[in-house]
Amino acid sequence: MKTLDNLIIYSKALYLVKRIYHLINNSQILKKDYSLCDQIKRASVSVVANISEGYFRSRKQTKNYLEISSGSSNETVTLLKIIFMIYQIDTKELQNEYIILGRQINSFSKSF
Repeated sequence: MKTLDNLIIYSKALYLVKRIYHLINNSQILKKDYSLCDQIKRASVSVVANISEGYFRSRKQTKNYLEISSGSSNETVTLLKIIFMIYQIDTKELQNEYIILGRQINSFSKSF
């Protein structure tokens, strides 16, 4: 049976949301930038939410949701770069993980 828990990109995206929240919660200075924190939370949640929402739909709809998810992954990378640039918080590892996730989502999308 087809379940989300068996989907690697879903599990990885869910795990990365947790990492984003930990990044924010562990930085007193970043926590004060409410709009940036809100935007990166929304972008990271959008990655996993769109994978989830599209997974049980038609092929065409699934592909569309995966494209949106990939875009949100790219947005998250950009926001992590901004956090590094403004607050000098090392986000390189998370950036790389989201870049890899975006590639995995794109590869998975091509199977539809």
